[in-house]
Amino acid sequence: MRIGLIPGSFKPYHIGHDELVRLAASENDLVLVYSSTGNRADMGGSATTQIMNKFVKPTLPRNVRLLSVGVPVGALFQELEYAEKEGSKDVYTIYSDAEDIRKYSKKSMEKYAPNLSANNQIMTRGVQRGVETTSVSGTKMREYLASGDVRNFEKFLPPSIQRHAAEIISMLRQNVRENLLKSYLKEILRECRINF
Repeated sequence: MRIGLIPGSFKPYHIGHDELVRLAASENDLVLVYSSTGNRADMGGSATTQIMNKFVKPTLPRNVRLLSVGVPVGALFQELEYAEKEGSKDVYTIYSDAEDIRKYSKKSMEKYAPNLSANNQIMTRGVQRGVETTSVSGTKMREYLASGDVRNFEKFLPPSIQRHAAEIISMLRQNVRENLLKSYLKEILRECRINF
């Protein structure tokens, strides 16, 4: 069996991510997408997990499994370690953009799955943004959201979820407000401890 592995924070999930997942689905029997549940200062994990499960998951190809995990890259390596331990005969291809794919060197694969690596059962597929997928980034999407550029934010969502753009934006903005409030309160508490 050919298995595609895609780790990502997907904060937020955009058309480039969707095109990458669909490309992997067309090239593999099964695709495992590891989506981060973790928080980051500018885009919370809880909203992302809700968006992925409510809007994205139902639109994915049938051979794609969405897995919500704390650390996507760590979960990918755990999958390979498990496959190694079980003596898997499957072939694994790790998908990422052309720059990030460098994280998955032959040397790092040998550390987690030496036999799979030696048997050439682990491959990487760097996908060039703007060539094989739409040229957009999570950073750009967060900028659109922060500046209130709803038109561009919606434009770069996958077509299958664009009709939910208003609800997605609302969920993300609410999460950003909650994270800013938490950060503000943490700073106040930290200052109180310093002053006493």
